[in-house]
Amino acid sequence: MFKLPAKPTVGADVHELADFVELMAWANKQTSSREILAYLGREGENDENEGCEDQDDHNADAFGGVIDEIEHRSAACDGRYPFSLDKTGSVISHTPKQQDSAWLYCFLLLATRLNMARNRVYARIDGTALLEEISAICLKQYLGGARAKSFVFGTAEGSADFPDRVTALCKSIGEGRRYKNHYDLPNNAKDDKLDAVAWVPFADGKASKLIIFGQCKTGTAWSEQACQLRPENFIKKWVETSFLYSPVRAYCISEAANRTRWGGYAIDGGLFFDRCRLVDYCNGVDPALQAKIIKWTKAALRETKNVL
Repeated sequence: MFKLPAKPTVGADVHELADFVELMAWANKQTSSREILAYLGREGENDENEGCEDQDDHNADAFGGVIDEIEHRSAACDGRYPFSLDKTGSVISHTPKQQDSAWLYCFLLLATRLNMARNRVYARIDGTALLEEISAICLKQYLGGARAKSFVFGTAEGSADFPDRVTALCKSIGEGRRYKNHYDLPNNAKDDKLDAVAWVPFADGKASKLIIFGQCKTGTAWSEQACQLRPENFIKKWVETSFLYSPVRAYCISEAANRTRWGGYAIDGGLFFDRCRLVDYCNGVDPALQAKIIKWTKAALRETKNVL
């Protein structure tokens, strides 16, 4: 998995190469198959291979897969994809149709390809916290209707300590009553893998409702953590009384996931939201959050342009 300022190798997966093409198009307004194939050819010169012709054929096949991936992303974003292909399929341009979703997509792209362990803060804004806020909105929108609600539980929630956040969550949802440590041991949890919650309340205010517990991850090292959030275990450990209807588990990531492994990701992560699904369902971002997304992305993009 390539991380900026590095670039993908010749043997990179198609979804990685597609990210690289998008970054090139974003930084330079557009890029072409000739530029990408020239780059792959230069990289291939350092690899052992049987001949230039074989390598050229391999690179051409790889770029064909990238075009297919870009077309898939365009459809998956449902009109909110900020790139387009020309009629020949050889030029990819940055052509945002909706500015809010364009900035959101670029944020998620950079939050995947930057090293978020070292470079998550730009313009004094934490990109990992932004993903939690974005995911809360997405989960709320996915539940549909004006009655759906959401709650940011993770680090984006601010300075409130874990017990207070659990109690606030219970009161907001109307389930579980309050925080209780069933371990009877000191609690050092920060969020215990829970980052965003969404639910649909009833007018009667009673328990038993559809609830989603979501975990969020930037970067590319997320697949091995997809099983970590267990809503039923979270409730048993930290909530005074059980929920009458167990929450649905969701996993939200900034990466556009490798489609060939989608089934495994969904089995491990539950309701699975990758970059395109987040863009598809993240409507109605409030101006304050949108301003933070733009500010973070512009600051990160300024550094990224130097290597593209």
